Parts: sequence; structure tokens; C-alpha cells
Amino acid sequence: MIKYDWHPLRYIPPKTFLTLNTKLLLAAQNVAIVGIHYTEQADEHLYNTLSWIPGLWRMAGRWIEGTKTFRSSLSMTSFELFLVDKKLNTLSQFLLIDKKFNQSLLWLEEQMESLGLGHQHLSLKIPYKVKGLHQNLPFDGVDLDLLTHLGAYYHNTFILFRDFRSQSGDATSEIRIWPQFLNQTINIIVKDSGNEHLDTYVILGYMPGGVYAKEPCFYVQSRPHTEVVVLKPLPKGAYWNQTDWTGALLPISTIWHLEDQQSFVFSFYKNAFEQLKKALLG
Repeated sequence: MIKYDWHPLRYIPPKTFLTLNTKLLLAAQNVAIVGIHYTEQADEHLYNTLSWIPGLWRMAGRWIEGTKTFRSSLSMTSFELFLVDKKLNTLSQFLLIDKKFNQSLLWLEEQMESLGLGHQHLSLKIPYKVKGLHQNLPFDGVDLDLLTHLGAYYHNTFILFRDFRSQSGDATSEIRIWPQFLNQTINIIVKDSGNEHLDTYVILGYMPGGVYAKEPCFYVQSRPHTEVVVLKPLPKGAYWNQTDWTGALLPISTIWHLEDQQSFVFSFYKNAFEQLKKALLG
């Protein structure tokens, strides 16, 4: 049975976190590339998204039809790439430690050919910009204990989203990890237009930092955007952000000392969601 336990989040020096997260971000592109090249997906924005697999502590891509139905995934405990079938039998695996990204692509090319998908030259040419990544970046100096702890951020956020969805009366999207930034999100639909591109919704998210914040953060924002200056203050440590984008931010540094991190972050999500929902519905 899968245990949906909260794993306490501890302090990690920002530079250490950023260095490891950069390698994690690059490794995740190997999984995303499978979706980019081999998935027939109606929505072009979702074909390369990843999912958190709580029982295996992995980020997994979408199911692909070859000679066997399979999916690619990245382990957050061993830093290995896996290809598994529907019964979760391992078809192939590749240890990334002390390798380079282009070596993982050569492995992937061989596996795709063996699964009847033909041979094609794969590269880091992806339909979005990922700053600072290149194919010769080495996967060296990876601390597996620290990597496993980074996995806890995704596992814990998955738990929060799962609980929020079960308590919400609103429709929701899938829980997704976006390979552009490795942020994890769920959309809560507050006004269904019949066209998901035109729906009014609130996004609950986690981001590892480095783009809109200097440290990992939990966040809430809306589509369309709302004026946050008129909204009520958030729980201690959280604030309404108005630079680059509008929404609520809870920096991870504000919860390290808390005994019940899970309840505090959940209350942050609930508070910000309810305020934004009210503003959206007028």
C-alpha cells in the first residue's frame, strides 16, 4: 500500500539546492523528450508534462505505444532513468551519476528503436527555453540523500494537492510537473466555459526557485489574473506577489521550524484559493 506520509522539509543551503536542481532539471528533459517525440497529444502543452509516482519516488512521463506500452521515468532516490511496461516491469534503466546528458540520449535512442519506434537523432532541442542547460553538462557530485530530500518537495506537494482535490467541490486538472521549470501544479476550475483554454481557474503550485523566487516556494495564482492589492493578508510568512506575476507566495524558509508543516502549507493554499476564487467570481 502506498503511504501518503508527509516528509519534513529541512534547510538546504541555497547554492547546494540550486546546483543539484539544475542537474535534476536537465535529467528530467530526457523523460520529457519521450513525450515530445513519441506522444500523439491533442493538447500541445501537455504532451511533455510529468507525473509524480508516490510509491516509486519517480517523475514519470506519459504512456507511449510501441511494440510494448511503456513510460519513461526518473528516480529521485537512485538518479536513474527507467523504462517500464504497464505491469511496471523494468524494460531498461540507465544510471545518470557521472554520465553526461548526451550519453543518456544515446541510450534513449537505442531503447526507442528496440521498442519499434524507429531510429531518430535526439537532442536538447525542445519547444521551450531552459536557461543554463547543455548536453555536455556532467551529472557529477550528486548526493543521493539530498536528491531523495528534493523528491520530498514533490511528494509532499502531491499529498497536499490530493487532499485539496478530495475536499474541494470544484473540478480539477491532473497534478502535473512541468519540465520547463520543474514546477508542480494543479488547476482548480471555478468557472467552466466548456473550453478548457477559456476556463476561469486557480492554480496551486510548488516551484523550486531560481526563476521568480530565490528559494523554493509554494504559490497560488489565478487565470485570468486578479488585483491582489485589495485582498486580505495571508498567513505569517506568506505574501501577495505583484512583480512579474500576481499571486500568493509562501517561501520554504518560513516553514522549516514548524512542527506541523503540512497543516500550515495546506491552510496557505486554502486561504489564498478562497480569496482568489471570490475575486474571480465577483
